[in-house]
Amino acid sequence: MDKAVNLYCETLGFELKEHSPEWSVISTKLGELTLYKTPKITPLVLRGADVTPISLHVTSFEEAADQLEKKGYSVKRKGRNLGTLTDPWGNMIELHDHRKV
Repeated sequence: MDKAVNLYCETLGFELKEHSPEWSVISTKLGELTLYKTPKITPLVLRGADVTPISLHVTSFEEAADQLEKKGYSVKRKGRNLGTLTDPWGNMIELHDHRKV
């Protein structure tokens, strides 16, 4: 759980609201996300597509992806302003910016 809290709070900027060894609640200005520790990771596949229901807007996708990769996280780039971060537990988070390229 500590690795999850580090990624979501220290790296992605969420605020930690509640924390335990089994679950944590993190938040942004628009809502909260609960992270649960599970004994086995089950990959999520949405109709076979490489998409995710969680999307974060960043100021610069390229800069965000570079920073995440320097910290050891995997980012699948899909162009200059869009990509997918896969956290160590298999959750996919889309990162994007709205710059015109």
